[in-house]
Amino acid sequence: RMSGASGKVPAAIHVSPEALAGGPLARVRSGDVVRMDAVNGTLDALVGDEEWAARSAGLAQQLRASGLAPGDRVLLFMRNHPRYLELLWGAWWAGLAVVPVNAKLHPAEVEWIIGNAQARWGFVTNDMAPCPLAGLERQVDAESPEADAVLAPADDPLAAVAIDERGPDDLAWLFYTSGTTGRPKGATI
Repeated sequence: RMSGASGKVPAAIHVSPEALAGGPLARVRSGDVVRMDAVNGTLDALVGDEEWAARSAGLAQQLRASGLAPGDRVLLFMRNHPRYLELLWGAWWAGLAVVPVNAKLHPAEVEWIIGNAQARWGFVTNDMAPCPLAGLERQVDAESPEADAVLAPADDPLAAVAIDERGPDDLAWLFYTSGTTGRPKGATI
């Protein structure tokens, strides 16, 4: 959906639910072709299912090969970025729990969340975390050559790493409140 007075402006509040539902916008990567039709109010990413699966499986394979195991936590401390949903789906493919962090928090608050959530890895954008965040085993800038390597598509997605089956009691998300009345509090899904 489009937003704004004209109804022709893409807005994160409208495109995020569509992207989270696995729609075309969930597949956007820097350099991908995106089609925006302001007359009809549509925004489409032209990325096929095979490419999306290859990207998610490739990341899952890299995360598991690095020693991360199902149930481990991965922090996302990023501004709006095309790789955000790719990281999310790849982590879930590997059976990991994702800890999204509000981009408006101070790095000291983020470091508290890292410790409380027991996040092992963190994916960041350099503007959010120009210095290493304490408590992470590995911090990857989403725009770095290191991220390009970690996010390389798998040649054979289904052979790369099996999708980790998760149960209804397994953690998928660990959100934190803003902490306006004290320390942030974790809420799980």
